[in-house]
Amino acid sequence: MAELRCDNCSDIVEGEPVQRGARIYCTEACAFEAGRSKDCGGRTDSVTAPPVVELPPQAE
Repeated sequence: MAELRCDNCSDIVEGEPVQRGARIYCTEACAFEAGRSKDCGGRTDSVTAPPVVELPPQAE
């Protein structure tokens, strides 16, 4: 039998795999992480404030 690989972390699935649709995961944690949204910079489902830039006062 071919070894199963996790669709999130690519580790070998040991024991009973976690299945979500057509995908197979090694743990519930991997299945959860695979379902979270992300972009090229990392996680986008976390709420963070935008950076604030304070400019020095202008001399007149």
